[in-house]
This record gives sequence, C-alpha cells and structure tokens, in this order.
Amino acid sequence: GGAAAGGAGAGAGAAAGGGAGGEAGPLDFLRGNPQFQLLRRAVQANPDILAPMLQELRKQNPGLLQQISAHQQEFMRMVMEAPPEGEDEQMEQMAQLLGGMGGGGAGGLPPGMVQIELSEADDAAIQRLQGLGFERDACIEAYLACDRNEEVAANFLLEGGFGGDE
Repeated sequence: GGAAAGGAGAGAGAAAGGGAGGEAGPLDFLRGNPQFQLLRRAVQANPDILAPMLQELRKQNPGLLQQISAHQQEFMRMVMEAPPEGEDEQMEQMAQLLGGMGGGGAGGLPPGMVQIELSEADDAAIQRLQGLGFERDACIEAYLACDRNEEVAANFLLEGGFGGDE
C-alpha cells in the first residue's frame, strides 16, 4: 500500500512543479482557443489593438475577461510569447482538414492559410469595410479577429490595423 501512496505524492509534486515552470498556468486553456490564437497574432502585429479587443471581450464573454483581469501578467506573457511548438503545424493541419472539406481547391490551401466560410452578411460587412479604403484580406482578418463585429473591425482598421503600411 505504501508504494501506491508514494507514487501519488510524487505525481502531485511533479504537477505542482510543472505549474511553477510556467507550463500550466490558470489561463492555459486559452492556448487551444482559436480566437486567442487570432488575438495573439493581431496583438503581436499591433499592440494597440489589445484594449479594443478586451473591451469587445467584456461584452462577449465577461466571465473570461474576469479570469484574464485576475491574471493580467500571465495573460500578457501568453499574448506576447511565440506560438507554442507545433501550433503552426496544428493550424496547417486544421487548414488542410478545412480545405479537404471544401473539396474544390486543387492541392488545398497554402501553409498557414485557413479556409473560412463567410455568410452573405459577413461578406456585406467586409465589403463595407473595404469601402473605407482597406484591402479585402485586411478587412477579413480584422472582421474575424474582432469576432465578426463590423464596428470594432472598422475601428481596428482605422487605428492602424495590423501595422501594415506605416
């Protein structure tokens, strides 16, 4: 009986040690969230976007914002860190899966590209954003990064977007 108890204790100690190493923090669940990955890319390209995106998050998911507020340093560290090893690979695999579901594309999408279905309403919103004088790709990225909120995406683009051509 003693060996089993010792094993469990060692496991718990290892888990606690892992947390201290910065592996499993309170916000770790975000790492697997595609919206967080978009936000991280957007913020790394343009740190000014973080505040409007967090304001939007307050409306969309107040509970999550509370967790982020409670662990701001952890959140900022996660936002500014390089994507975890293999994340690009995962994104690529996801892109291939999504590309495969679409069926039409010969050879699928270029690495790092993800095929996203846009509704007619989405497309109309993106066209209105383009009407502000922005490239379609930038409009689509901003629109999706801002959780399909046209107003937030417009503000994002007008405030310098992803830092494209300064």
